[in-house]
Amino acid sequence: MPKNSPTGFVTAFFTSVTGFALIWHIWWMVVIGLVGAFATFVVFAWRDVDEYEFPAEEVAKIDRERRRVRAEAIAAMRQPA
Repeated sequence: MPKNSPTGFVTAFFTSVTGFALIWHIWWMVVIGLVGAFATFVVFAWRDVDEYEFPAEEVAKIDRERRRVRAEAIAAMRQPA
């Protein structure tokens, strides 16, 4: 799983700038927005940050527990009061 990153927020900012500039035909701002969004993607792709790794057994254990709790909750809701 990837670690937290501000990439989505920064990309959204630059695409909003691009959209605004396209509506109002501000071509220099369109270029800045597109270059900024592209640069954000490039920096994110070349980062050296390790990601979280979970063994498949741990994921299966968490899923089994979640399903057990959910089944108990559903059974408790179905019992007449």
